[in-house]
Amino acid sequence: MRRALRIGFVHPQLGVGGAERLVLDAATCLQQAGHRVTIVTSRLDRDHCFAAACDGSIEVRVCGDFLPLQIAGRLLAPCNIGRTCYAALRLALTREHFDVIFADLVSQSIPILRLMTPAKIIFYCHFPDRLLAAQRGGLYRWYRAPIDWSERVAIGMAHLVLVNSRFTASEMKRTFPRLGAPRLLYPGVEVAGFGQNGDGAGEDTITMLSIGRFDPRKNVRLAIEALAALDHALPLAIASRVRLVIAGGLDPRAVEPARTRRELEALAQRRGVAAQVVFRTSPDDGELRELLSRCRCVVYTPEYEHFGYGPLEAMAASRAVVAVNNGGPAETIVDGVTGFLCPPEPEAFGAALAVLASDPARAERMGRAGREHVAGKFSKVAFGAKLEQIVEETISNSPEYRTLE
Repeated sequence: MRRALRIGFVHPQLGVGGAERLVLDAATCLQQAGHRVTIVTSRLDRDHCFAAACDGSIEVRVCGDFLPLQIAGRLLAPCNIGRTCYAALRLALTREHFDVIFADLVSQSIPILRLMTPAKIIFYCHFPDRLLAAQRGGLYRWYRAPIDWSERVAIGMAHLVLVNSRFTASEMKRTFPRLGAPRLLYPGVEVAGFGQNGDGAGEDTITMLSIGRFDPRKNVRLAIEALAALDHALPLAIASRVRLVIAGGLDPRAVEPARTRRELEALAQRRGVAAQVVFRTSPDDGELRELLSRCRCVVYTPEYEHFGYGPLEAMAASRAVVAVNNGGPAETIVDGVTGFLCPPEPEAFGAALAVLASDPARAERMGRAGREHVAGKFSKVAFGAKLEQIVEETISNSPEYRTLE
């Protein structure tokens, strides 16, 4: 009889970020493997979440949404910790026996789970929270001190720590030198969900696609600057055909995304390429796949990205990728084979884009190589198989283990 486990997930809130996608993919893969899965979260925004979070395919319990998200526009981190710990407490107090519980993003929930349940606790570290927080002095430093201390202590209480890239693993080691080495588990994408349509080589327009949220950290300015640099790298007959489509998620309730888009529009005007830049706001999955099916390549501009789903989606759709040569994309893109890894400079990006714009056959070869690369190493199937192996290994020595009937 195949062993079936009761597996829980504790996640702060289910939106549309990479962390939420990872959690839902992990839950889906484990459920498809025959395990019973429950996700506990403090907030579920049904108007701004992935379909798997609200379509009933996975059991999702919302606990703690009555607690504040912030206080007087501040204290976001303590509120997030409090809400997630409350969700963890509710999970721990249920009468159900959980064999394994996954936590991510908010490590401070781990002590509750470790002390109040017999489950094996796995923490998935997307990136150390200490490094994501603003680095300031004065009172803010004292405000962050207990948060940073508790993050380290809590992570150390997990039975196993997973990371999404070697880059994150290196930052973990640098930030928490006394903790043991984490285990690498790359996220994956559903390769079959991306078509292998033509690259639009027969069309008059050469489309280059930038995917990501309207967030200054995504560095989309670099894509616009690179587009402007194409005027010096390509004959006018080719350069005039290039269009940059910027497709990004934009939460209408948030101030910063709207400001970022306005800044990008102003930059395109100043650089004289406004007529060549098209903005697509919050495309759904169908629109995104359509954009991927018609573009020549994907431009991925974040620096020191922790992992990055964008390049995987592009390669799964048989598209070459031009990305910054650091962080997670440096581990997923094969330079010169599935795309180009470049310094974060307009001239370098422009030169790479010029190659793909002027040589559609090379762009197509890179796209085919990218799809094969992702299918072999970064597919959702590969992710699920390794996750299942990790879970089995984690509970193999657990005397509390019992099979579900």
